[in-house]
Amino acid sequence: MKKTAFLLLALFLLIPAMSNAGSMSSRYDVTFGGFVKYDLGWTSQNANADAVNASRSSSSTRSVLADEYGNTFMSGAETRFNFLVKGPDLWGAKTSAFIEGDFRGTSTGNQYGGFQLRHAFMKMNWQSAELMIGQNWQQWGMPYYVPTVSILDYAQYMKGIRTPQIAFRYFFTREFNAMFGVTSATEAYGATRGYNDGFARSSWPGLQGEVAYWTDRCGKIGPHNLKFALGGYYGKDNSSRQTYQNATGNGYRDDTLNSWAVAFRYSVPIVPERQANKAMSVLLNGNFWVGQNLSGSGWLYDSVASSYQRPDGSYAAPTMFGLQANLSWWITNALQLNGNYGYLKHNTSNYARNIDNAGTLRTGQYNMTQSYGANLLWDANQAVRFGIQWVRNYTGYNGYGVPVTSTGAPLSVGTGNADRTGVADVYRFGAWYFF
Repeated sequence: MKKTAFLLLALFLLIPAMSNAGSMSSRYDVTFGGFVKYDLGWTSQNANADAVNASRSSSSTRSVLADEYGNTFMSGAETRFNFLVKGPDLWGAKTSAFIEGDFRGTSTGNQYGGFQLRHAFMKMNWQSAELMIGQNWQQWGMPYYVPTVSILDYAQYMKGIRTPQIAFRYFFTREFNAMFGVTSATEAYGATRGYNDGFARSSWPGLQGEVAYWTDRCGKIGPHNLKFALGGYYGKDNSSRQTYQNATGNGYRDDTLNSWAVAFRYSVPIVPERQANKAMSVLLNGNFWVGQNLSGSGWLYDSVASSYQRPDGSYAAPTMFGLQANLSWWITNALQLNGNYGYLKHNTSNYARNIDNAGTLRTGQYNMTQSYGANLLWDANQAVRFGIQWVRNYTGYNGYGVPVTSTGAPLSVGTGNADRTGVADVYRFGAWYFF
């Protein structure tokens, strides 16, 4: 009797659930995807798996801990999953939504391995226009294709960031289009969500725009056709501080700084594929750009070139420029060899390279970094990919100095200064299982 009652209860609960599931699938087309990712690597400096810059090298009078020892790392945190939802039409447009997360946790204040949101956006697609609302990759400047083993390789060379935004792209023809929108002007993640910084205090949202030319006339390699685009960003930084008072001392003195960037990106199939076979195809793609005061939304990952106070108490922000270039050669349809290069330069004044009016020591910040390397990616089948990679990071600091922690504790031993530059080699193996 008890077994019969239990069976009836289970059916009573199960039937409505199955009915709801059927109703949902009849209304929306939901696709689940993602991949499992494993990383194994070694770096010549004692850094973590995400290090994109090199620590100072040891000198004859000072030994730097990070330079004296290497580091072996393993991780599965780049594993991710996503949902693609295709819903009912609205105003003559096809509607869809995309949600994706991984387990790197670094943008949400969690430990590595904690869940973090990558994408959460909706789209409306008309025949000649597209409206995107939500958190997505920046819609300008970032290279169209950066083949690497780790998601953060070459990240500081405007590889791209994900921001909350609204972007409208209109296609004048099949080949010419333009985009305009608003995007978060401040860091949107972490414990404080950036609500109290100068970019959030400004009355300006971040503005973004781009004009682009895309065509298949010169052939393509997979989804990569000929593309050229000129885009940019503009925002404001209200650099008020609690200690930043006006002459009478009864209010705040405001210096509103411009935050901007102009970027050109390109994708050129030098040798296009033939009959959907990528063997012996060659693709060149990348970007080059110039900007000012870009530390707000983190357009340059790990960039420390923020605004600073001059001796007269006013605020200034340095300009910067850089580039990224990626050359890909498909040896076979499933095996590709890639070469990558990135360069970033901060145009910081001699005064700002040493110490600013607020007493912040800046010799420990870098003013130039470049990276170059190569990797081999093999798609063993539709689900499994393997990759091996070598990357060298070279970093130049504002001056000679002694590496310290955020609390001022020394990270080196000796009597003199460490070197002004640093070099780190990173070797990495990656394995993916796509589903």
